[in-house]
Amino acid sequence: MGTSIELSVGNVSLSYSKNHMGIDYGFIFQDGDLTRRKSESIDYEYYEENPELKHELEEAEETFARALYRVIPRLNILGYTLDAARAEYNSLIAEAEEISSEIDGAESKKEYLTFEEFCHLACRYSLTSLTNDYIEYDTPDRDTVSQGRLAADIQLFDRIPWPGGSDLYWSEASYLSSRVCILSAESMLQVFAQNTENSDTEVTWEFGPIVDAGWVQREEFRAGAFQKQKVLIATEGTSDTRIIQRALQVLRPNVTDFFNFVDVDERHPYWGTGNLVKFAEGLLRIEVLNQVLFVFDNDAEGVDAFRKFEKLNSPTNMRAMLLPDLDEFREFVTLGPEGEGTSDINGRAAAIECYLDLRLDQYPPAQVTWSNFKKDIDAWHGVLDYKESYSKHFYEQSDNQLLDGTYDVSKLLKLVDTLIQEAGFLTPVI
Repeated sequence: MGTSIELSVGNVSLSYSKNHMGIDYGFIFQDGDLTRRKSESIDYEYYEENPELKHELEEAEETFARALYRVIPRLNILGYTLDAARAEYNSLIAEAEEISSEIDGAESKKEYLTFEEFCHLACRYSLTSLTNDYIEYDTPDRDTVSQGRLAADIQLFDRIPWPGGSDLYWSEASYLSSRVCILSAESMLQVFAQNTENSDTEVTWEFGPIVDAGWVQREEFRAGAFQKQKVLIATEGTSDTRIIQRALQVLRPNVTDFFNFVDVDERHPYWGTGNLVKFAEGLLRIEVLNQVLFVFDNDAEGVDAFRKFEKLNSPTNMRAMLLPDLDEFREFVTLGPEGEGTSDINGRAAAIECYLDLRLDQYPPAQVTWSNFKKDIDAWHGVLDYKESYSKHFYEQSDNQLLDGTYDVSKLLKLVDTLIQEAGFLTPVI
């Protein structure tokens, strides 16, 4: 008979394979998502009679499980967005209309559900509320009984551009899977996420039984971003790397494994904006295949270096970004030749320390001192006073203090989210 493996959300099957792995969905999960689940395909009586094989039972029950809301950020960074799901759905409509036109002629054009209507139908009921009890074949009116509450929407289901892969359903959950799951698993996850009641529903990839049956080796199932999906972050200095790395780990843990950083425990290998551009030039010469994101400070020197990078005609696997402009920086206390005032430091003095919590009791309000004029970009370059103190204060905070509001991470969150968005242009869809 063989052994199957499914990617599911709740009791709704999104992807199915028999006697082989099928699509590798390891990238959806992280190491902490490995758990155990009871399975109908496991002979528990056998293990009760052979308790010495407990370790085999543990392996047979291995499953990756992750809440849907924690899956969505991983899909987004890879380009599996809601907009991508919409495009996939609309292409099915175009295909269905073309086939219908060839068979029945233009007069019989069918009115398909719009993508928004499709999402609404798929999310009519929360996934956890769908029944999944098996309805026996000899049950009178089995088809209608199996459909449960969904039978009331049969006319809407008939307006879906593709009839689904199978009529072998036995419950509300299996019927929804059969009729609605016409898109890729990644797109269907985005669709089901439109119902906030589905946020905590588990996405599961139960691989233990197929490994236990000997069809696939255990080593094939790994959680985490694939190597070719990872992005190397290259920054101007050690402080930039350490701050970004920790901010990702604490504030955006759901995607942290998509990023690699240069080892800066000893010293930064290409300190400064000029050397960072030279590093980019070196990678261009050796035609590096890795995805690399160069991060420049949002100050005059960073803007100057960023513009030089843009002239390199870099390939699609290399990209550069400036730390984001923020409204908080438009009226910042500054000190220059004409004394103290307020200035817009975006593009002139917003180094990474400016994105930290700038409230330090032992120092006066945060201030930037103008230092030198950059002729190439016609702007003054400034430096945040006591910037090392702000960095030290950040490193001293516990993870809880960064998360519970004790420490102001609002600017840092905007920085990290911008970086994730920029990295999304590099990570390839598998």
